[in-house]
Amino acid sequence: MTSEARPTPVAQPPRWMPIGDAPDVCTAGQWWDAIRVPEAIGRRAIELIEQSSNRVGPVILDPDGLEPRMYFLVPPRTADSWEEPETVALGKKCHVVVPPADRTSPPGSHWHHFPHASRILTSADVLRRTLAKVRRERRGPAEAPEPGS
Repeated sequence: MTSEARPTPVAQPPRWMPIGDAPDVCTAGQWWDAIRVPEAIGRRAIELIEQSSNRVGPVILDPDGLEPRMYFLVPPRTADSWEEPETVALGKKCHVVVPPADRTSPPGSHWHHFPHASRILTSADVLRRTLAKVRRERRGPAEAPEPGS
C-alpha cells in the first residue's frame, strides 16, 4: 500500500498585498475599506472581538505620529454608511499605506493581525458593536444622581 504524499498548501498573500519588502499605498474600496481608530481603542476592540469568538480580520498598526492608530480592514462599502465616534472610515477615493507581508513587528507600520486568508475581513457590524462597548468602558459607570435632584 503506497500513499501519495500531498504537498502542504502554502498560504498565499492576498492579491492586494504589496509585493517586495516595502510598504505600498493601496486604494480602499475595491478589496476592502479601512476603519482607522486610536491604538488603545483598537487593541481593546481586538480583545473583545476575540473573547466573543468572532474573527478579527487584517489589522495594520501605525505606531508613528502623534497618535498611534490601527486600521481594521472591513468589507468594501462599509465606509459609505460608517458614522462611529473616534473613528475615520476610509473607502473609495481613500488610500492606506499597507505594509509588506513580512512586516509583522515594529519599527514602523506593520501587521498587528496578518491577513491569513484573502476573504476574511473584520465584520463591520461586529466592529461597530465592539467599538460602542469600548466607548462605554472608557466612560466608566454613570455617576449616581445627587440627592434631591
